[in-house]
Amino acid sequence: MLEVGGWMLEVGDWRLEMENLNWQKWFEQWEVMQNCYVPHRPYRFDLMVRLADLPREGEAQILDLGCGPGSLAFRALRWYPNAHAVAVDSDPVLLAMGQAVAEEALDRIRFVQADIQQADWWETYEEAFDLVLSATALHRLSAEDLEQLYEHIYRALRPGGWFMSSGYMTSSDPGTRACLQEMLHVNQQSALHVTGAYDWDGFWQGLGRDLEQTELLQYHRPRQGPESGLLKHDHVSALKACGFERVEFHWQDLGEAVASARKLSGTNKG
Repeated sequence: MLEVGGWMLEVGDWRLEMENLNWQKWFEQWEVMQNCYVPHRPYRFDLMVRLADLPREGEAQILDLGCGPGSLAFRALRWYPNAHAVAVDSDPVLLAMGQAVAEEALDRIRFVQADIQQADWWETYEEAFDLVLSATALHRLSAEDLEQLYEHIYRALRPGGWFMSSGYMTSSDPGTRACLQEMLHVNQQSALHVTGAYDWDGFWQGLGRDLEQTELLQYHRPRQGPESGLLKHDHVSALKACGFERVEFHWQDLGEAVASARKLSGTNKG
């Protein structure tokens, strides 16, 4: 199900007619673009899904935070064929895209429009999930907001559950950070050129034309916040402060990383 009001969606001051759109085409364009912006994205997704090492045939409950059109959730459901997922994002256009391309996974995934920073959204999910995933979705949060979100994630996990995060978690040295950001930018631009993929603005302009909503790009301008994300030690400190007892980094390149944290204790804090 899609909890964003069906195929006629409110976005800003517009209503978007979506029934006749070629969503598969735009999902494929999204994937190509994101693979250009996010180094080794498919490999990182596999790490996040498989390192949790849940029983392959078990009925795992999975939460994908900042899911976009559900790319990571779909990969998790392919790896765990009996699992079910809740995929949450604030963007109704990307949620509608995911709903439209879900195909055989449709009965195992529920797309939800919500602001994951709102505490009341989490109230119904206490110890509900075996695995919480998030990819390239938390890098604009402040340290305070990130710690609050990690507390919600901790409480939403069952004992023994895993949190897997992929995103910008960089060095504490300013010179190193600047160098890594420049190298990442060069690599991204090269990948966009070689593949002929849309860049971020081009993607939303093109989709806006198909939706006959030329102002769609303006709605999807990047939000204000720390573009480069918080430091690695900020994430470690915040995760441990919430009660996670095992925090590890499994992959790192150009200031980006895949991190895991596990909830080992049997009770939530508080």
